[in-house]
Amino acid sequence: MLPHIHIGFFAIPSYSLMTLIGLIAFTVVTILILEKKEKNPQYITNRLLIISAFGFAAMAAGAFVLNSFFHSIAQKTIVFGGITWLGGVLVAFPVTIVLIHKFCPYVKGEALEYFNFMIPGIVLAHGFGRIGCFLGGCCYGAQIDSIFSISFPEGSLAAHTYPAASGGSLPVLPTQLFEAVFEFVLFIILMILYKKLKNHFLEIYAIGYGIFRFSLEFLRGDDRGATGLVMTPSQLMSLILMIGGVVVILYNKNILFKKTRQKMASFKEEREAQPVYNGRTAKKLRELKSLLDDEIITQEEFESAKKELLEQFLK
Repeated sequence: MLPHIHIGFFAIPSYSLMTLIGLIAFTVVTILILEKKEKNPQYITNRLLIISAFGFAAMAAGAFVLNSFFHSIAQKTIVFGGITWLGGVLVAFPVTIVLIHKFCPYVKGEALEYFNFMIPGIVLAHGFGRIGCFLGGCCYGAQIDSIFSISFPEGSLAAHTYPAASGGSLPVLPTQLFEAVFEFVLFIILMILYKKLKNHFLEIYAIGYGIFRFSLEFLRGDDRGATGLVMTPSQLMSLILMIGGVVVILYNKNILFKKTRQKMASFKEEREAQPVYNGRTAKKLRELKSLLDDEIITQEEFESAKKELLEQFLK
């Protein structure tokens, strides 16, 4: 536990610092994916990053409201305070997808697909955030004496919940680090298998993280409020997240929300038919150039395809 990092006369809150690092990591990874891997022009990336800022604001609001709600149930009175990551996710994810659809006309009809590209950055940012939780001393695990357990120092939340004679805490599980490791491993898998998984990032995260977090709750030792049910708040939200992941799978397979999927396809067709939409043309030209550089197509084939694209654009 290191609640503050001291640099000269300055004391920087560790949690805030790790949150900042996480946001920077999200931005860098998202730019890398959108521009380097997907060959999108910069103005599309810029618009999506602006929208993601509003998404993070929705995440903060959802995290605060739902955490307050579950603690109000536990205390049987209205209380405010704290945040819960899962609450933020359940609010921010649908809000961000809607915002992409409404305010990024360059990718209208593909909001879900482009939100998928943000998932690896979100996973990485969350991993850094959990390290911030560890340094700040929150989100600790149950009191278990094992080779993985650690003792938090005097004054920590864990020491308040599980006080030891030494003034610190009894040995507790560092569930914050367990979760950070999960996030970093998931991020590495998503990037290594990028081409195979890129269209399924959202459901992989929703179901994979949902199962992990539901299970991790059995090892948590901090107060997260109550639901009035057998499940903890995080288990309930994990279950909702997993159901959401299944819904996305069924949507992609055209089993659920068929009319919505057809409407999105029509939006995409209308958008690509507009000659002023140069982002798609630019992307296709970059893809053609990449094929030429990799010697998959010949110079003549490149010039022919390039001419055809430009003719369509200039009509």
